[in-house]
Amino acid sequence: MWKRRFVLNRPLSPALSHKGRGRENHAGKGSEQRGWRKKFLLLFPLALCLCSSAYALPWDGVALRFSVGRVEHPLFSVRDIKLDTDGKGGSLALEKLEVMGQAWAKIHISCGELRPDAGRFACLQGRLNLDKQPPIPLRLEQEGDNWRLRLQPAGERWDLLYEKNGRVSLNIKEGKPDLLLRLVPALASFQSWKPAGKLNGNLRYDAKGAFSGELVVSQGLYNSPDGLRAAENLGVALKVSGRKTAGENWHLEGTLEWQKGAIYSDPVLLNASAQRLEFAGELGTQGWKAERASFSIPRAGSLIFQGDGDWKGIKNGTLSTASLDLKSLGEDLITPLLAGRALPKIDLKGRVGATVNWQAGELARVDINPEQAGLTLDDGRVALEGVDGHLGWQQRQGRAQDEQTGQTGALRVERLALGRLETGAFKVPVTVWSQSFVLTEPIVIPVLDGELNVNYLTAGFDQTSKEWEGALGFSLTPISLDQLTRALDLPEMKGSLSADLPLIRYERRVATLDGGALVIQVFDGYLSCTDFRFIDPLGMRPRVKADVNARHIDLEQMTQTFSFGQMTGFIDADLQGLELGAGWRPQAFQARIASSPGSYRRRISQKAVDNITSLGGGGAIAAIQKSALRFFQDFGYRNIGVSCKLENGACNMAGIAGQDKGEQYTIIEGGGIPALTVMGYNRRVNWEELVARVKAATEASAPVIQ
Repeated sequence: MWKRRFVLNRPLSPALSHKGRGRENHAGKGSEQRGWRKKFLLLFPLALCLCSSAYALPWDGVALRFSVGRVEHPLFSVRDIKLDTDGKGGSLALEKLEVMGQAWAKIHISCGELRPDAGRFACLQGRLNLDKQPPIPLRLEQEGDNWRLRLQPAGERWDLLYEKNGRVSLNIKEGKPDLLLRLVPALASFQSWKPAGKLNGNLRYDAKGAFSGELVVSQGLYNSPDGLRAAENLGVALKVSGRKTAGENWHLEGTLEWQKGAIYSDPVLLNASAQRLEFAGELGTQGWKAERASFSIPRAGSLIFQGDGDWKGIKNGTLSTASLDLKSLGEDLITPLLAGRALPKIDLKGRVGATVNWQAGELARVDINPEQAGLTLDDGRVALEGVDGHLGWQQRQGRAQDEQTGQTGALRVERLALGRLETGAFKVPVTVWSQSFVLTEPIVIPVLDGELNVNYLTAGFDQTSKEWEGALGFSLTPISLDQLTRALDLPEMKGSLSADLPLIRYERRVATLDGGALVIQVFDGYLSCTDFRFIDPLGMRPRVKADVNARHIDLEQMTQTFSFGQMTGFIDADLQGLELGAGWRPQAFQARIASSPGSYRRRISQKAVDNITSLGGGGAIAAIQKSALRFFQDFGYRNIGVSCKLENGACNMAGIAGQDKGEQYTIIEGGGIPALTVMGYNRRVNWEELVARVKAATEASAPVIQ
């Protein structure tokens, strides 16, 4: 055996350049050296292409070592290559490999058996070892001046062909995502998503820097560790072509069609309906540029995007749609989303045009143009119809709020319905700034025989508290309660409803009345709500606090409305410290009901007496039927008085002031002929039980008087 040292002094191939020195140990003459050297020059491009090549060139009893400092190719570059062979097998080590912006370190390829024949070469029982990754079986063969590499995990086939003229092709049959995640560093973070499915297709690259390919994904699925992103039964087809441009960028064109399956990204669930993306632009290590991207949604319409960005998001761009069909969009997107969260179904109608603009990595402007848009909620019980107009939003430039940057728009609404309660047509003129909006003029909404006048409305994001704040002022001209209760499917009431609330402030998640009161004229009297506070209305635990007062309520009208039993007279009521919590259930209050002052007829029927006494747990009809009182259908009374202080889920009861006797308290003080006094004996009553008794009393049919 003899040794000879030499230096590589010519390019490895027309498409390759090299830097470094080679060292060779082998037996033979000069012509044999030149023959094996030629084989090395053909072997290197494939060995370094896409981190998939492995080779060694021994013959029995001969050992060889070879090293190269750097190899460059339009598709890749390699640093510190070391080739070692013994008499039967060999290995190749690459310190660093870069392919289209992706980098690998410490790659090791071994061949269990080498077969150098005349004009042919084969690496059998090969293994590709990446840093801290399980080995991947491979096979490398020479076919004339071409080289073929096959990665062969169980049931898969990844076939890479490198031709002498510099062309490279990759064919995939029944491939699995796991191999891509192991080979491509940019995808390694998705291994915890446990993707599965099948990949079939091919990619082709020529020596002039152009490539094309088709890839089909079938039976795809994944699930993120936090459960917020998932997919199942995916079917996706990609067609792409491109060419190398200046620097490290690639110009790409192609289509991506989503043919099958569903994708969930909390809180959105999307189902395949042959959505299609057509794109053209540039892709590089520093970012991307979309010359034009068109996303088509069957039945709904198309979205067009132009812009640029990096791998963190959009830098500059515009997303626009001339007219999207809202009905189809709702069926494909909104309905599945609501169904998954057990929320009422929403049906959309009409169309919408929109433009969204980004500048310097931030959302800069949004314009929305609805066309006869509307929605129906819960089988028609809530409906909004005939919405037209324009709304715009623009990001503020600089710190100062410049009114000139505000976007003035207006929406026109033909109809708003809550059950059978409907409004007439109205207009919403509004000016929108970057983080606030305000009505430019009052809104007048016709409602039944009255009007709701929204005189003032503004809202904005406070940078100090990091919360939304706003104010609202409105008034309601008298609306007939009989029409209103019929429209809302409530027991018919007499009277009217009106309100005058000059200002409701919303600050630090609390809405409060700033002067004025909500007044309801009902049963020949009125109810007023003051000291109103709506706490955290948009949060997880909304609460309401208020004081409510009622004056001169006609008992005859009220008891006839609710089938409580007939009573005549008038009452006043005070509800102080009312607090409503989860589910709008009362948590605390102090209530008092008493006869209104004045002279008027005061009578109470047997049924009303029984219902009143039943609230405390006992009935009066049985006692009345056993006495001479059974011959009277109603009785006289002088005064009514009852109070309840709700604490810890129970009502602490009291009666007419000054007439309590120990645990007994007087609810109705008798007077007239015949006179009937009603006493209470239970001072503490469970609130839920009391509510159930009131409900039963108002729903029960009238007793038979014999």
